[in-house]
Amino acid sequence: MENSNLEYIETKIRDSFSTYEKIDEIDVKILERLSIIGPRNLALIAEQLDMPATTVRYRFCRMLDDSILYLHLNPYHTNMGLKKAVIFVEAVLGHEDLLLDCLRVNDFWLYLCRIYGHYEGWGGVWTVPKDNVEDFKLFLKSLVDLGVAKNIDINWTTCHEGIPVMQRWFSKEENRWVLNWNEWMNEVENIEGDLPWTLNDPDDWPIRVDYEDLLIIKELEKDGRATMTYISKNIGIPLETVKYHFRQHVLKRDLIEGYQIEIFRFPALSSESLFFKFDFDSQEKFKNFALSLHDKPFPTFIGKVLGQNSLVSHINLPKKDFREFIKVLSLLIRKGLLKKYTYWMQDIFVQWRETIPYKHFENGGWKYDIDGQLEELADIIKKSNFSN
Repeated sequence: MENSNLEYIETKIRDSFSTYEKIDEIDVKILERLSIIGPRNLALIAEQLDMPATTVRYRFCRMLDDSILYLHLNPYHTNMGLKKAVIFVEAVLGHEDLLLDCLRVNDFWLYLCRIYGHYEGWGGVWTVPKDNVEDFKLFLKSLVDLGVAKNIDINWTTCHEGIPVMQRWFSKEENRWVLNWNEWMNEVENIEGDLPWTLNDPDDWPIRVDYEDLLIIKELEKDGRATMTYISKNIGIPLETVKYHFRQHVLKRDLIEGYQIEIFRFPALSSESLFFKFDFDSQEKFKNFALSLHDKPFPTFIGKVLGQNSLVSHINLPKKDFREFIKVLSLLIRKGLLKKYTYWMQDIFVQWRETIPYKHFENGGWKYDIDGQLEELADIIKKSNFSN
């Protein structure tokens, strides 16, 4: 399973490298509408762009077929009773693979990847039932106690807002995105507006979801364009029931943040993928920085650290622009617009994704077996003949 997943990732990366600079202004206009409207209504996109529906559908399908474009639904985990955490775990050197096996024991993770630099080890995103936060902390602490992890950085966040693909900074002449760092720096200082609701600390994490909703959501996480008929057959639930749950629950109960339109804007093999944490002295400075990222081509998602004026983001940019980005951050610090930042470098060839942990949902609530997790950890350590 892991080898096939890695081969798939490598194929995606090779394909994205070969298709770089093979989209044009019309493609980007379609991508922008997809980011705002979602991928389930191409006719409306064609109408808004004043284009023939056949043109929109052809270009959309071409980008999918050429592995330029990936589509999936972003659940709004807050309204499912799940708290999100971005976590970086420093491995005891020489035991990185053992640490990965241990991390997977807690299968509420959504994303895992190899990281280098500040923490040599693993990074990931977890969604934890709101009533089991302390259990989860105990699980992470046990990794240190067992001697497979040295340090753990936990960032409890809001749900993550996927950054839409936008026309801004796309050069029609060069058919690629160009990065205007001076323009961005000025915008951080002068931008006005309100934060989207997804970047405000929630008052609660209510469970507004049921098991059927979760089955539908996990299928749309895998393919944002999956039809209700396909989902019905795949999860074994009558079509009318699927349609009802999608319309009356998934849409009306705010169970989705939006649709993530993923595209490699820069050549993957000559780019850097990094996780950043940005800290600010005030809510106003946090807000301005966050708003400045909403239409830029280098972040893929942003999320607010709960109870703090801090932002976490995944950043992708060409290697040649990395130093320019750091220079701008340094200047923002000198101007007092940013307090500090931390980053972790990602290995794009070593990463895994999972859908929402629907298998742990029973009788209207989440099951979380901390005792079973700790027993499994001890068993893994024992079988590995590891000694700290």
